[in-house]
Amino acid sequence: MTHTSSPPALGFYGVVHSEATGWTGGLLVLNETGRPLEFRCTLPVRPTKTHEILFGPTIRDHLIGEVIASVLLKSCRCPLSMILCRQAEAMALDTLADCPVALVRQAAQDDEGPIASDMIAGAAEAHFAGSDLLVAMEHLPRVESLNEALPSFPDVEEPFDRIHEAIREAHSQLARAA
Repeated sequence: MTHTSSPPALGFYGVVHSEATGWTGGLLVLNETGRPLEFRCTLPVRPTKTHEILFGPTIRDHLIGEVIASVLLKSCRCPLSMILCRQAEAMALDTLADCPVALVRQAAQDDEGPIASDMIAGAAEAHFAGSDLLVAMEHLPRVESLNEALPSFPDVEEPFDRIHEAIREAHSQLARAA
């Protein structure tokens, strides 16, 4: 879902990989004060050996940017004004959503090392809630508008920690149920 006339809601998307459980995605939707409106997470996804062979080195792109993202976006009930992510592969969400998708540069660097703006084709630098973002150039005006509309939005890096903790808790509940 994307933004219409409702108050701004920001989606935070992250995927956790574990050798034990597989790939699990989470989408945390926050209001303008950083309070949760909705949380969705997938069951762990384990690509088959055939998928790993067919997709080769692009399996991570496929899982993060297409498979897991599409499931979470389809199930999201809140209209989103912007989706923030910490994995560069998640920028592929731009083709699935009609709201801006932004890579939170510092959060991504914590996971993946230095992220230069030229590493993502067609990306421009933006600033939001005290953090540097990379966003598709065509969405830059919308991100700048959101930055003006939400001048006191709290930290955009911390919600990714919440996603990871919630996924970890879901995994432990699954393990207890098994």
